[in-house]
Formats: sequence, structure tokens, C-alpha cells
Amino acid sequence: MKNELRAEFRTDSVDLINFFIRHFRKFVIAGVAAAFLSAGISLLLKPLYESTVILYPSSNITETGTLLGEPSARTALFGDDDATEKLIQVINSEQVRDYLRKEYDLVRHYGIKPGERYPNTVLAEKMDKYLHCAKTSFGSVEIRVRDRDRDVACAMANDMAARADTIFNNLQRSTASVMLDEISRSYELQDRLVREYEDTLTSLSGAAALRVYSTLETENEYLGLMRGRYLEALAMSHQTLPYTLVVDRAVVAEKKAWPRRTIIVLISTASALLLLALVLFIAEGLKLHRTHDRQ
Repeated sequence: MKNELRAEFRTDSVDLINFFIRHFRKFVIAGVAAAFLSAGISLLLKPLYESTVILYPSSNITETGTLLGEPSARTALFGDDDATEKLIQVINSEQVRDYLRKEYDLVRHYGIKPGERYPNTVLAEKMDKYLHCAKTSFGSVEIRVRDRDRDVACAMANDMAARADTIFNNLQRSTASVMLDEISRSYELQDRLVREYEDTLTSLSGAAALRVYSTLETENEYLGLMRGRYLEALAMSHQTLPYTLVVDRAVVAEKKAWPRRTIIVLISTASALLLLALVLFIAEGLKLHRTHDRQ
């Protein structure tokens, strides 16, 4: 009848000190082998370089003041949390990603093959992996870009920050252009109305002329207000406002950000030693039970 093998571990079943002394040579060989193997593999990994931009949203994102964009006396230099969230959303938008894809030919740069079944999905995954934009604990926005080319990583990080400013200004000009068209039509109608009153006034006399003159003054005031709004909308459709305040621009990285070969070697060596210890523990536990069963 075959003996039933069963491993039971107790705190007093194995003397740890004697255990490590008995298998010291095995641990040394396994540790050295794991260290050299992991170091060799890490040398085959292509390094990634990281560049970072730190910026704050301008108060222009949430406050407009007047149509001309003139800040009020109580306007703060930096935007609030709402402005920060809007800035992050713009930087992570498809407009920025599409710009980077075309500007840096990312399909080729990331090595996506022409015959790839889902090239856009693969590109999106790589951009998610290498491009990051998030809020920091200080309330600022951090843009981090990793790339195998340190110069490209630096340029892309700075371009992401600059592109956000461009998008905000394009949105402002687009809105101002629509406002300009509407105000221009209203101004022309009001100007035509005032001229009609002026023409009517020249043909009247007495009380009727006084009534028309009073109405003409009111319409002239409104015409002046419309002209002011027209000029403000015209200015907004051409001006450029700062929507981002860059604290630290990206610089070309001197050292690689990944892989950290020391960490890889340490983790790999420790894992190999733990695995070896577990195997030896199980082997010795089974050996002890076989001996007890024979007795």
C-alpha cells in the first residue's frame, strides 16, 4: 500500500538557521544567476526618457470681465479648481492628440505596422501609456511625456501645453465671430432706425418735432451702446489671451526614466531566492514525512 504523502508545516519543524546554512551554496548560485540574467534582460530593454511641464490655468478660462476680456480689479491671476479641470480636459482632448499624431507622425514613430488590424486602437493605447496629464497636490497641472527619443519627449510636452492655449483662443475667436455677426446686424438696423428719425425730424415742427427728438435721443444712446459692443466683439475675434501660465517648461532629459535596472535586478533576485526557499521548504517537508511514515 502506497504511503500517503502530506506536508505539514509547524514553527518547530524546520530550523531556519540550519536550513539556510545547509542550502547556502544553492542560494548563492541562484541569486547570482538571477542577478546576471535580469541585468542582461534589462540591457535589452530600450530606455524611455521623460520630460515634464508644470502649468496653471489662467483666470481667463473662467472669467471674461467684458467682451474685450479686460480683467476686473478683483480678478485673480490663477484660475480655480473648475479652470484646472477644464484645462486638463482640453489637454487630454482629441484635438491635442490629433495634432500630436500629425505633427510627430506617431504612427511611424511608435512603430505601428501599415498592416495593423486596428491601428487607431493601438495608437490610442500607446498614447495613453506615454502621455499623461493630471492635477498635482499643489493645484497645478502636470504634463508628463515619455519617449525613446529624449528630444521628442521634450518637444511633445511643450507642444501639449502650447496647444491648449491655442485651442482656448480658437474657441474664444469662434464665439466672438458669431457674436460679431449678430451684433453687426443689430447695429445696422439700429443705425438705419436713427437715420429715419433724423429724416423725419427735418420735416416736422412744433410739438411733433419735440416728441420725435426725444425718441431720437433714446435711440442714439442705444446706438452708441451697440457700437461699443460691436467694437468689443471685433477685438475679441482677433485678440489672443493667455489661458495657461507655464511655471516649468519641459527640458531634454539627461537620464532615462525607465527601466530602472537596479530595481529590476533587486526584485528579480529576491523573487528567485524566495521561490527557491519555498521549493526547498516543500521538498524538506515531504522528506520529513516520508521518514516518519517509514518509522
